Amino acid sequence: TYAYEVIRIIHAKPLFLELHLHRLMNSCQALKYPPVDVSGLIAEVKQLIKVNLLEQINIKIMIHGNQRVLFPIESHYPSKEQYLRGVQCSLLFEEREKPEVKAHQSLLREKSNKQIQSMEIYESVLVNKQGLITEGSRSNLFFIKEDVIRTAKDALVLGGITRMKVLGICQSLDVKTSLKAISVEELESCNAAFICGTSPGVLAIQSIENHSFDVQNPVLRKIHHSYHNKYLNQ
Repeated sequence: TYAYEVIRIIHAKPLFLELHLHRLMNSCQALKYPPVDVSGLIAEVKQLIKVNLLEQINIKIMIHGNQRVLFPIESHYPSKEQYLRGVQCSLLFEEREKPEVKAHQSLLREKSNKQIQSMEIYESVLVNKQGLITEGSRSNLFFIKEDVIRTAKDALVLGGITRMKVLGICQSLDVKTSLKAISVEELESCNAAFICGTSPGVLAIQSIENHSFDVQNPVLRKIHHSYHNKYLNQ
C-alpha cells in the first residue's frame, strides 16, 4: 500500500496543488508514515514541470514510508463527443477499505480495470453492502433527482477535490444538494448523473447498465460549464 495523488497540469500550472498536498498529508498520517516535507514537495513539483516543459498532463506523487517519487503519467481526458453525449458505466459491487485514505488498493483497481476493459465502459460505479452507490473506481458521482443534486455522504467516499469544488459551484448557483447516497433501486427515478474527477472534470453519464439519463439536463449543463470555465479554461 502506498499513498498517492494525481495532479492535473494545465498551462504548465498544477491545479489545486495545495489541496492535493493537504489530502496527501492526511493519507500519510492515516498510514502512520513520517511527516511530509510539503515545501520541499511543492518545489519538486514545480521543478518537474519546468525541467520537462509540462503543459497539459497529469503527474503522480507516490509515498511509501519515508520514500517518495513523482513523475508525469500517461493522461487521458474525455473527448468533445464524450462531453456532449455522456459516457457508459456499469455497477461493481465493491467498496474501498478506507474511503478517507487515498491509497492504492490493487484488488479493487484490478477488478475495475477488468470490468472497464471487458465491457468497454468509461467507469465502474461502486455499490456497497447496503446497496448504496458510493463513488466511481477513480471518480466521484453525482445524481440529479427532481433538480436536487445527490451524492454520498463524506464518510462513504474519498474526499475528492473536484467533488468539493462541484459542491461549491452548486452552492453559488443556488442548486439544492443532499449528501445522501442513491440506492441501486433509485437509479430509474434519477433524471441525470455525472462523474467528476481530476481528468474528466465534470462529465455526464449516458447510462449505468440499462438505466439511461438525460445528458442535456439543464442543471447538469450549468454545473459542467461553470466548472470547466472556472478551472479548466474550456
